[in-house]
Amino acid sequence: MSEDAKSPGPRTRNIIENQLFRRQRSLKLEALQRQRTLDSNDGVEGLGADTEPFDKTHIVIIFTEKAKLRHCQDVEKIIQEFGIQTTLEIVGKTEKYLYLSASVDTLLRLADAAELEKMTTTHSMQKFNHGCISDFLLPGMGKEQILRYCEIPVLIKDAIQDGIKSYVQKGYIEDMFPLHDILYLERFNWNLKRTKLPIEDIRNYFGSSIGLYFGFIEFYTKALIFPSLFGILQYVFDLNISLVCSFYVVWTTIFLELWKRKCAGYSYRWGTIEMSSLDKPRSAYTGQLKPDPITGKMTLHYPMRYTYLQMYCISYPVVLGCVVAAGWFALYQFQIEAEVLADFGPDSWLLYVPVIVQSVLIAIFSWAYEKLATFLTNLENHRTRSQYDRHRVNKLMLFEIVNNFFSQFYIAFVLHDLRQLKYQLMMQLLVFQLLCIAQEIGIPLLAVLRQKYAEFRHREVAEEKLRSISDLPRYEQSFYESGLDEYHSTYEDYLQVCIQFGFVVLFAAVAPFAAIGALLNNVFAVHIDMWKLCNIFKRPFARRAKNIGAWQLAFELLSVMSLLSNCGLLFLQPNVKDFFSHWLPSVPDLSFVIFEHLLLGLKFLIHKVIHERPRWVRIGLLKADFETSQALKQLKKFKAEANKMA
Repeated sequence: MSEDAKSPGPRTRNIIENQLFRRQRSLKLEALQRQRTLDSNDGVEGLGADTEPFDKTHIVIIFTEKAKLRHCQDVEKIIQEFGIQTTLEIVGKTEKYLYLSASVDTLLRLADAAELEKMTTTHSMQKFNHGCISDFLLPGMGKEQILRYCEIPVLIKDAIQDGIKSYVQKGYIEDMFPLHDILYLERFNWNLKRTKLPIEDIRNYFGSSIGLYFGFIEFYTKALIFPSLFGILQYVFDLNISLVCSFYVVWTTIFLELWKRKCAGYSYRWGTIEMSSLDKPRSAYTGQLKPDPITGKMTLHYPMRYTYLQMYCISYPVVLGCVVAAGWFALYQFQIEAEVLADFGPDSWLLYVPVIVQSVLIAIFSWAYEKLATFLTNLENHRTRSQYDRHRVNKLMLFEIVNNFFSQFYIAFVLHDLRQLKYQLMMQLLVFQLLCIAQEIGIPLLAVLRQKYAEFRHREVAEEKLRSISDLPRYEQSFYESGLDEYHSTYEDYLQVCIQFGFVVLFAAVAPFAAIGALLNNVFAVHIDMWKLCNIFKRPFARRAKNIGAWQLAFELLSVMSLLSNCGLLFLQPNVKDFFSHWLPSVPDLSFVIFEHLLLGLKFLIHKVIHERPRWVRIGLLKADFETSQALKQLKKFKAEANKMA
């Protein structure tokens, strides 16, 4: 700890100095954890080597300087009422920690209340029942292995958050987060021998929402191999644009349909495929407590008419204004280019400046609009996290499509200048990729520099503090991780992939190498994303998700737009125009409509042929429904027999 930490001062200053030194100071902690894991495995019969011990700290609550000892003790008593084990540690006036853990039985009881979906011995997914644990014990499994690693902190948080909500609002609680498991993080190290990501391990540690992101980016990166190879053939043999249009219609449709199937398999195994809008409200949802019409439990309710008024009277008009402004800015750039061309000539290097400036400003506008869209969506007060994310992404994607691609559509279909379109597209794609690389590499590089600075400033813990610390490695890890940045969501990652997908498919007829650039970028970006999750951010509370939500619709929208844009580029070709003008002199544009509808029909046919859920998933869901109905019949029969005996 730094010398400044020994004297009174802002606690955040100490955190910044030591923010990323956790990894270098964790050798003793790692040894203790490994020994604890070995001891736990030796003492429990039938457990495998990957079993995670349940007797360690899962969540850390940090109190503010404003919180007195009695406030800390009150919070501790409230949490203990839920059967959660607590350890209160007062290190100083500015450092107060409450460590939370739970026994296996307590966690399984909380899992029952949360109605988690678990695999049964009949290999069907059912809601977990604490009274029938044996039904969920697969061969070679102990009850300690029923819960996934990511589920434990969420179960504890969901149980206690309503009880301590008032202390958070009054400013007594500064933060609450789950601790990283340093041994588990070793599974995510970059391994050159590994051909695919450990998706199951990622889900088990970070939750299904982040697991689905990495599953999608891996699937998308592998799918880019096909347009990359096709792009080389397109460039070498100068393939006909009609063939290019047909290829990308088939590729985008098959890619998105196969991803739905793979996503269904993930969500079935992870117990999230049956999620609905009736799931538990998100923490920021506000309303009045009323009986739920289905369960009868007291839940929060907010009139939907107020949400619709906010959406249609405030949010969408503001979004429309931002979209119009983004379109106007894109057109203004052409005016600047025309003035530069008139003043300096067509060979001047200054002609590159407007495009580069526009590309940088697009990134800045995207950042500012993201804040605005988040603010507007918060005002709409959507009930579940999936509803909130869907409406937020819908606002964002409408703006991002105009912000990133409006100028290209204007060049192609108003100016009819394919040469300038290719130049504009490649420059924007290049700047976009460079900005993404700078962000992906710059943040980790800055983190390493801060880590070296922390190592230089580090001092051992003062003797007077050691006497009040019961577990030094746990204290050091909590202290360091409390200063890490908070991971909010996968929005930024999905947005980059979605815009990249637009650059690949929207004008593929004039950009054959866009897919190769995207492929190379993703190969490295996915490992950098994983490194940042493990080292730069606090470990996030897991979020349940059954699919990638509104992003699926965004990718499908870009797929349809690519069909229209590439067909439009085809009919801008002079030889194509002359051909159809000769055969259809009265209605030459009718040929465009016919060809475009043929491709849409092909896309619809592929969509219908490929079922969105694999057969084994459909069988599993039907089997679960059958077992549920049989159990209900047995219960009714048992009650009837009991009434006769009475």
